[in-house]
Amino acid sequence: MIAIEVDNLSVVAGDLHLLGPLSFKVESGATLVIMGETGAGKSLIAQAVLGTLPEGLSSEGIISINGQRVDILNHKARSKLWGREITTLPQEPWRALGPLMASWRQVEETHRHVGGLIGARAKQQTALDFAALGLKGAEKRLPGALSGGMAQRVAFAAATAGRAPILLADEPTKGLDSERQSRVVDLLLQVPESSGTLLAITHEGTVAEALGGRLLVLRDGKIVEQGDTRSIIANPQASYTRDLLAADPHKWPKAKPATQG
Repeated sequence: MIAIEVDNLSVVAGDLHLLGPLSFKVESGATLVIMGETGAGKSLIAQAVLGTLPEGLSSEGIISINGQRVDILNHKARSKLWGREITTLPQEPWRALGPLMASWRQVEETHRHVGGLIGARAKQQTALDFAALGLKGAEKRLPGALSGGMAQRVAFAAATAGRAPILLADEPTKGLDSERQSRVVDLLLQVPESSGTLLAITHEGTVAEALGGRLLVLRDGKIVEQGDTRSIIANPQASYTRDLLAADPHKWPKAKPATQG
């Protein structure tokens, strides 16, 4: 089954063409990574698929989620899919979390109101989530009192509590150090491992390589290269892809420690 299918997608602002046309498919249980520099149009793809484009922008083309065409739905009908058919993990975890609600409650309420778990079952599943994600101590804390890595894990728990089969992660490792980045990548790898579908957006080749699956390289709203992620990372054909990979800080040569003469 095809989880996400995009056919001739374009995003426009009046007469200004911002993205596309482009087409791609993501099979159920698979991973698609969209990689490009800032301003390439990666987040526009995510917003178009979700139906959350900012005011003044509009999309053209066909977008289907789990076999259902969604680009023709109104906002109310489309929003009913959020958390149930498709969910999102934004690059700023605090945007996905209510600032005045304790972390535990946010995850538990998602289990109740989106996932349909009742009473003790919602509490039990929330406890399992917090234990699995190493969130001991975060239960009563507000999102603003959490570290970036911990907030991202709480956001992941809340995003997946509704058991939506598709997760769209928009620059989920942005601003994180190597250790916290690795933890978030490990969380994302759980999605296809549990038969879910992952669409991940990043500008970092190391993150793309770790996630695997298929890769779509975007520049100025156009696809410049696509195929197996690790094959492209190992042998990029487009000069833009080579430059993008070379710009990844994780690939920079390590500086030798200074010596005193």
